[in-house]
This record gives sequence, structure tokens and C-alpha cells, in this order.
Amino acid sequence: MKAVVMAGGKGSRLISAKGQVNKHVLPVYDRPMIEHVIRTLVAGGVTEVLVLLNWFYPQTVMEVLEDGTRLNCDIYYRYLREVDGPGRQLYLAEKWVGGEDFIIMLGDSLYLHPLDFRHLTAPHLWTMPSENLDDDLSKYGQVMVDGDKVTKLREKVSYRFGELITTATWLFPPSVFDLARGLDAETKGEVHVAMLSQGFIDRGEMTHTTLPVGSYIDLGTPDALLRGANMLQARAKVAQLITG
Repeated sequence: MKAVVMAGGKGSRLISAKGQVNKHVLPVYDRPMIEHVIRTLVAGGVTEVLVLLNWFYPQTVMEVLEDGTRLNCDIYYRYLREVDGPGRQLYLAEKWVGGEDFIIMLGDSLYLHPLDFRHLTAPHLWTMPSENLDDDLSKYGQVMVDGDKVTKLREKVSYRFGELITTATWLFPPSVFDLARGLDAETKGEVHVAMLSQGFIDRGEMTHTTLPVGSYIDLGTPDALLRGANMLQARAKVAQLITG
């Protein structure tokens, strides 16, 4: 299975922390941020990963991940000179993906619960209950569902729309590129992954898997970065106690 990791963007929410380095290599407890992403993908069944980079210190990401041998996968890179939305970056992956379903995961994601990408039908996304959410709801997309079907999506609204938020992972069919091109013409280049999800929701095709409360963290802010590191540290200490 193939996955595309979005590791572009300016990292403006972490501007005070990032300095002269791509935010995706900032440490989150014991590993760089993007290494947590790759390990989550590989554990879920991914064998090939395409990392989409931009002009902001791409070499730091490549130095951390290299060709993926250490992480039990094959890693490739594509480079976008302009800082653009994730939907536009996605075009760089079209030929590489070929005719297969594929995963998209944002590079500043931390999952504290395993994801399994095997035996799923695209399009699919991963949700999490919004209860006890430490962050502002307006950072997330919120969805309504009917069984395993996603019926409605509201992106980054401050009021409570549904009981579930979207996390930063999607399983898309290759037809997503045609959908993106259509939206690109309508929005004059302002295509985002949420718009692609909405297109499949409107067709009644999008399904979802709900993860446990607190099992996903968007690491894009200093507070979230610290919270993620603390949770990983606590989990490591529990594991040490269990194993002796």
C-alpha cells in the first residue's frame, strides 16, 4: 500500500519554535515528528511513502528519513517550490500513486492508537470523539455520521456541529485527482483536502473509522507539541513498569 505525507507549509503556528529547521523534524519525545507519522503508516500496512516537501529546509526531512530502510518502507520525495495548499501539492503524487487507492496523512499528526489501512474501501477517513478535546474546536473539521457513513462535514467552525472531529488521515481512490482538478477550476487554486472529502461525502461514498478519545493530536502548535511529548513519555513509563 502507498501513502502520501504532506510535509510542506510554512509551519506558521510553530514559527517561534521552528527556527532554521523544517517543523516536521522537531522532536516529539523520543523521535522527530515525521518519524512518528511514518511509523504509524508502516504499522498500518503501508510499504511505500511519498513525502511532499516545499522550499523550507527540505533537506532536514530527507536527512532524518533517508530512503526509509531504517523504518521498513521505501520513501520517496517530491519538491514543490511554492507554498501551496495540500490539495495543490497532491498533484505531485498523481503519477507515483498510479491507479491504486492510497493514504494521505498530514506530517504534523500524532496517533496514540494504531491505524489499520488493510481491507478498507476508499474513500475513508478517521474520526475521533470531540469530548474532552484540549484544543479549540475551530482547528478541526466536524462531521455527522450515519453508521459508518459520513453524511455532513463542517470545516473549522467554532461551534459544536457534531460529536466527531476529523483527524489528519484519509484513504482516497485515484479518482480524487480528477475531483481536485474540478475543484481547482472552481476555487482558483484554493483546493484543500477537506474539499476533496466533501466531494465524496456529497456523493454518499465517504465512510469512517472512529478512534478512541484523545488518541490523535495535531502537533501544529507549541502547546500540542508539548502535550504530545508528555503523553508519549507517560506511555513509555507505563510500558517500562509492565516489562520490568
